[in-house]
Amino acid sequence: MRRRGWSPSVIGALVAAAILLAVGVLMAVYQEQLYSSQQIKSVREQAQILAASAAAAILFDDHVAAQEYVHALEVNPELLGAAVYGGDGRMMAGFARGTRLPALMTVAGTGSGNGYIDVAVPAGQNGARAGMVLLRATAEAPERRYARYFGLILLVTMGALVIAVLSFAQAQLARRAQELVEVNNRLHQEMDERHKTEEALRQSHKMEAIGQLSGGIAHDFNNLIMIVKGNLRLLKRKMPDATAGTGYITAADEALDRAAHLTQRILAFSRRQPLSPQRVNLSTLAQGLAELIRHSVGEQVEISLRLNGTWSTLCDINQMENVILNLAINARDAMPGGGRLTVETRDMTFSAPPPEVENFAPGDYAALLMSDTGTGMPDEVRRRAVDPFFTTKPQGKGTGLGLSMTFGFVRQSGGHLVIESVPGKGTTMIILMPRDKGTT
Repeated sequence: MRRRGWSPSVIGALVAAAILLAVGVLMAVYQEQLYSSQQIKSVREQAQILAASAAAAILFDDHVAAQEYVHALEVNPELLGAAVYGGDGRMMAGFARGTRLPALMTVAGTGSGNGYIDVAVPAGQNGARAGMVLLRATAEAPERRYARYFGLILLVTMGALVIAVLSFAQAQLARRAQELVEVNNRLHQEMDERHKTEEALRQSHKMEAIGQLSGGIAHDFNNLIMIVKGNLRLLKRKMPDATAGTGYITAADEALDRAAHLTQRILAFSRRQPLSPQRVNLSTLAQGLAELIRHSVGEQVEISLRLNGTWSTLCDINQMENVILNLAINARDAMPGGGRLTVETRDMTFSAPPPEVENFAPGDYAALLMSDTGTGMPDEVRRRAVDPFFTTKPQGKGTGLGLSMTFGFVRQSGGHLVIESVPGKGTTMIILMPRDKGTT
């Protein structure tokens, strides 16, 4: 029995279909590359415009102005997000739709992800780089690319034209339904983010009000304490030393001293504490407190001094001594089984702000570092460590004002407090005080 072969017309149709399919695939690939390059070029041009506009805001660390420039781009539906980064690479302002932008950006370039492309360009003025800007735009969805290829296959078979039209319509409806779902999800996400922002704003206003209220109360309360102490001294002078009442007067005077110390801590938190700045070398100050530190932390804690700093700074010496002792006691409490406390001074020059430090002016700083080998702090606790009344100590063991007082005093003196901690490995408290330019 003779096998029936394919007719020339069938073979010709198959060859024509194969050629048409190959040409269609090549055209699709070429168009895809052309579309991608044009899209990247368009996004880069927008990014360069944003970089030129936001350069001044980056140089002056103006977060509000930077956010306004970013918000102006939200009208473009093809942009999934935009962000402005400062000189330290940290995000100053930004927005995102259904995506999460990187919090740190230091390198310019082009990248891509699942359904998007990223274009990062430097921002600056007069050839000097000040920061970065990032634009994230929608890339061509894989569904659309597959639909195009599928359509090319359907062109080979004219008899499947109706099916192709119906499939395309169904794909469009599915894509539209997916877009509606994504819009709904983004709406819920934006509502959640707005709620979080409003809650953070309310918390900020509340803490500001608490600071103003506590500062005013502490100031007035301190005046009352001084009046009572003065009257107690007058009363004690008029009473014979042998009188039994002098013991009560002494006890009351000591209680008033403790109350006055508490008001000083509250004033430090509210940054309304009067200071008497003097020129001081932190190495000399720490050396003079060495014995007192040893007595305060106990015999279980080894003290190591590395006093290499030579620069002086201006600060209230008494308050700085209280800060050093307070940090030493905190280190002791973090090492219940004993450990090592290292007190170190350095001369440090910064060309850029340290991580997570705001309003930092690069330059020379006299640094005091106090490192312990204690339990350390997780990141969420470290970030809240200077919040007033926040403490991880058991009830009755701490007021939560120690580090708040330290932070308030350091900032009031023009310095900065940096906390570095690793759970299980210890904590380092770094105090950066501006170098006194009147000294060598």
